[in-house]
Amino acid sequence: MKKYLTTLFGCLLISLSTASLAQTQYVTENLNTYLRKGPGDQFKISGTIQAGDKVTLLDRKDRYALIRDSKNREAWILNSELTSTPSSKELTPQLQQKVDELTLKLNKIDSDWQQRTAEMQRRTEQANQQSNILLDQNAQLKRELDILKSKNRDLEAMQDAQSREIMIQYFIYGGSVLGVGLLLGLIIPILLPRRKRNNGWS
Repeated sequence: MKKYLTTLFGCLLISLSTASLAQTQYVTENLNTYLRKGPGDQFKISGTIQAGDKVTLLDRKDRYALIRDSKNREAWILNSELTSTPSSKELTPQLQQKVDELTLKLNKIDSDWQQRTAEMQRRTEQANQQSNILLDQNAQLKRELDILKSKNRDLEAMQDAQSREIMIQYFIYGGSVLGVGLLLGLIIPILLPRRKRNNGWS
């Protein structure tokens, strides 16, 4: 019983040490990476592992490390063949995802910019059209103002001519009245005494 407990305790310690040591590592980018059955060059090669594969580090001994790969194989590999930096195999999907996200953002920004540019061009064309309309209206108003000024000058000239004509007619009328008055003033005294004489003779 005591021996059984000792063995169980030893296994528990080994499992705890293995669990505490387990960590994610990556096989370096070398073309050929060999797996061995033990922690040394004297052990036979048990297989190969692809560059960039993610593995779990279980233990280390001298120049070798005990790993478990994605196929659940446990083997020894040189420490120099492991790195904590994710490989290009791991990074490529992440980078591709980021590239896709950035591409979508850039496409959206480009679409928004094109819409804003089109809207600015439309507003600019509309403003130019309104400006041309206002310029045409201004030119038309200037022409109408010149015509009104010309008509006003003609009316003023006609009014002056009519005023002069009326003044002349007033002078002629006044002169005629004055002439008739003077003529009557000369004729009446001559006629009145003759009538008196005629009355006396009768």
